[in-house]
Amino acid sequence: LMEAALPTALAPDSLDTRGEYDFAGRLAGAMTAHPKLDPETGEMLFFGYSPFPPYLQYYVADRTGAIVRHEVIDVAWPSMMHDFAVTATHVVFILCPLVFSFADLATRGGAFTWEPARGTRLGVMPRTGSTADVRWFETDASYVFHPMNAYDDGDALVLDVARYPQLTFMNPRQRETQYAPEEGARLHRWRLERGTGAVRSEPLDDRTGEFPRIDERRLGRRHRFGYLAATGPEGAPDGLPVFTALHRYDLERGTCDVRAFGAGNGVGEPLFVPRHPSAAEDDGYVVALAYDQTRNASEFLVLDARHIAGDPLARIRLPHRVPYGFHGNWVPA
Repeated sequence: LMEAALPTALAPDSLDTRGEYDFAGRLAGAMTAHPKLDPETGEMLFFGYSPFPPYLQYYVADRTGAIVRHEVIDVAWPSMMHDFAVTATHVVFILCPLVFSFADLATRGGAFTWEPARGTRLGVMPRTGSTADVRWFETDASYVFHPMNAYDDGDALVLDVARYPQLTFMNPRQRETQYAPEEGARLHRWRLERGTGAVRSEPLDDRTGEFPRIDERRLGRRHRFGYLAATGPEGAPDGLPVFTALHRYDLERGTCDVRAFGAGNGVGEPLFVPRHPSAAEDDGYVVALAYDQTRNASEFLVLDARHIAGDPLARIRLPHRVPYGFHGNWVPA
């Protein structure tokens, strides 16, 4: 999956490339790299965005893989919308003020401008709704690549995200360095009150991190535990968004356990794997790729999800370095 194009189909066993996939002609443009698989209905919910009209399109595919819903969603401006969130009843579109603009492209140095005066808008729509049903909530300017999860809480909707206060490093003319640590994302909670239209904005951590994940069986439902790749105790080096620690959040107790790998030893996105299909939400494993700079090679770690700072349950030492990646999923087989 790559958000600026059609998805590419692979053969499940050989991983041979079959070619671009358009859902039997029903996909009318690019597809997000972050579709959501409902753990109860088996549906896949996803969207596609574009710098040209229509800026945003929403899709639902049934458990057989057939698209059964396609809606064009009206948005106030064309934005890079990397991901979105779903609950059991709604979807949430995250419209941030990172705006596509092709005017004076050469002098600005990029296709995006950071326009914080627009603020951030959160569009809440019933999963079976259309653009006429979207309700937009307004909050302070920020950027979100990745939500952790969202869920319904009575007449409110709770959305946990990795929130950037600004995102100027996407535009070469608007930043001095490739990546400034103070611009990093932090775990954050928005609570959207559907009755009053109010947004309660609450930081959940003051340390930087990205790629939040949960037990995918809780997707769209209330979650207690979450995991993300984080900046280690040594801080972030200027110019490099390298994460050297893993965080495990207990959002009910308000605690965070840390596994630090040391300066220069970057770690990738943590994935939770349940011990068995009916295991408790935190009963299982956290798996991640970590780089060991002394060996100049990587290893695949299997951690006890309840004790991520303890001795690994398994450590697979690879004979080479795996370049830092972004996303992956666990497929039982």
